[in-house]
Amino acid sequence: MRVRSLVLVLVLAVAGCGPRSTPVAAPSASVAAPNGVDLLFAQMMVVHHAQAVQLSRIVAAEPGVSERIRHVAGFIARDQQREIDETNAWLVAWGRPAVDPADPVVRQLHGGGEAAAHGMLSDAQLDRVRDAAPAEASRLFLQQMIAHHTGAITMARSALEDGGNAYIRTLATHIINEQTAENDAMRALLVTPPPG
Repeated sequence: MRVRSLVLVLVLAVAGCGPRSTPVAAPSASVAAPNGVDLLFAQMMVVHHAQAVQLSRIVAAEPGVSERIRHVAGFIARDQQREIDETNAWLVAWGRPAVDPADPVVRQLHGGGEAAAHGMLSDAQLDRVRDAAPAEASRLFLQQMIAHHTGAITMARSALEDGGNAYIRTLATHIINEQTAENDAMRALLVTPPPG
């Protein structure tokens, strides 16, 4: 199973394909209204995903980084930007404001500062990737994205336990499945780095 997940992620990344789109559930009488856990998870995940997109774009712009690392970073950036857009559309559909990931009040949901929760990275950690030589930037990207994904998986499991809205449950399940497979692929790349 692990080998199939690794192959799937790498094939999708190389092909430039994205995963299935998660449908946005519009409010209706048959859809459970979001509870506090659903809303908090949505807000936090927009911020969390925005940082993954930022980290992916940093390493993809690094001269000399291998094409395989660029493909993985591009795949993550596209998938998570799509989920940001869909989750903000879901929030608006339920009469809540869209989340601006740069809003310092929203960023505090993750603890902010240098010791942020849920795998969030500090500005210094992002700068280390930006300033590193290509091989080191790739290694840091993989290590930091694995930790970042692990935080998202933990949050998604909590949302499945206590959330009730169909969209949030679908999103949380997608995050667990997709990011677990991506972590397997990235761990494999740490063991056997791609050629430069």
